[in-house]
Amino acid sequence: MAIVEGRFVLGENVSEERLAAVFGVSRTPVRDALNALQFTGLVEVRPKRGSFVFNPTAQDILELWEFREIVEREACGLSMAKDPQAMIRDLQAVVELMQPNEMDSQKYAKLDARFHQCFFQHCGNPHIRAAHGLVAARIATIIAVIARASQGRRRGSVLEHQWMLKCLETGDLREFNSIHRAHMTRTLDLAHDHFATS
Repeated sequence: MAIVEGRFVLGENVSEERLAAVFGVSRTPVRDALNALQFTGLVEVRPKRGSFVFNPTAQDILELWEFREIVEREACGLSMAKDPQAMIRDLQAVVELMQPNEMDSQKYAKLDARFHQCFFQHCGNPHIRAAHGLVAARIATIIAVIARASQGRRRGSVLEHQWMLKCLETGDLREFNSIHRAHMTRTLDLAHDHFATS
């Protein structure tokens, strides 16, 4: 969570000793945590150099977003076939909280992640959920970085989430897919712009 929330800079060295001191624990749980973070892709272990917070290239981001668009679209379609009322109810609860001018970027990024996670919670397929889980933390971290850097553009993000929800409420999956694709493209562009200049 500390990486997703921006407590560590992307690419930053995160040694066992430093993390143990920061969190007030021994090195053993820190080592276990770093191994788990390496599995999710949030931490890269470089031989003889140490452990570093992941720092995605433009190609990394593109590949993540290609994967994200495909699995979200398919998971949403499955959820609409298997459990539409529950998914829509959860999406409505998230959108209700998405007020563009009344929260900090960290809270908004968490809501954004919750919105997209709803597609997987109700899809009824544990393998799709597991596949998404392998990249979810990296995507959430990139979204959090974007949210901090582009707070003035949040209104567009809120509207896109509202439009996606409206399409699902009316059962218009074709329009949902169109808006979802536009949403993916916009956030990908924001990510590329940010990481190209940072």
